[in-house]
Amino acid sequence: MNSTISIAEFFSWRHHPFADTYTLREPFMSTSDKRVLQHGSSLLANGKSFALTGPSGSGKSTLIQHIIANLDPHRYKPVLIPYGGLRRTGMLKTIADAIGVDVAGRQIPLLVKLQNHIINMNSDNNGRHPVIIIDDAQLMERDSLLDLCSLMANPLKKTVASSLILVGDDSLPKLLSLYVMSPVRTRLTAFFPMKPLNEDDSVEFISFRLRNANAPEHIFEREAISLITAHCQGNRRQIMNTATLLLDEAFLRNEKTISPQLFLSCEPVHVSG
Repeated sequence: MNSTISIAEFFSWRHHPFADTYTLREPFMSTSDKRVLQHGSSLLANGKSFALTGPSGSGKSTLIQHIIANLDPHRYKPVLIPYGGLRRTGMLKTIADAIGVDVAGRQIPLLVKLQNHIINMNSDNNGRHPVIIIDDAQLMERDSLLDLCSLMANPLKKTVASSLILVGDDSLPKLLSLYVMSPVRTRLTAFFPMKPLNEDDSVEFISFRLRNANAPEHIFEREAISLITAHCQGNRRQIMNTATLLLDEAFLRNEKTISPQLFLSCEPVHVSG
């Protein structure tokens, strides 16, 4: 075991290429990702709403961050809510806090306050169009989803007041297919399924992460990369985790490269997979 130098010094990188402690200025985008990004950005420009679905590790959160980063801050007000079990009132208060609505007082219901504030945001000459993004939307209460639906329309002008992006796993379309959810479903222009990376994109994803960390690309032997991509089946989160475990194992063994033999003998990789 290397006790005198750090793993960064051992592999000669700027920072860990597969760590979760930082975000990349320009995230990895597959051909499929770029197509969804283009469609989604175009829909938002026209006041539309959509859903983004797929399993954990399919790149949903990364794509949403990229969409937000590319919104014109003078035209849009993004509100990202990483759902964490918020009940109906908590959801409304979180949105209110993000767009500057005073939640004090009970004479006017908070939902009505939000509706009025969002309408005024759009009426202001210097106003910004709210884009409400809910992560893990499949876990939301039905009433919360219907509340969001009521924030999307300006009944006075019969125009859109805000856009909504629902992000969730593959159960989200099933939830929205329920009859009671038709007001929400019919306001979503599209459902974009996020697909696993194909083999070529998986290989490029690993190289992309290494380049961004200023790490030597020869750390992973080609045959080892093939084993990783086959093992992870295009799941970005699993690729990140597997590569991290392999680098830790190589460091412990004092080996400078990830070989096929190391991959096959690294028990934590196969237990976690």
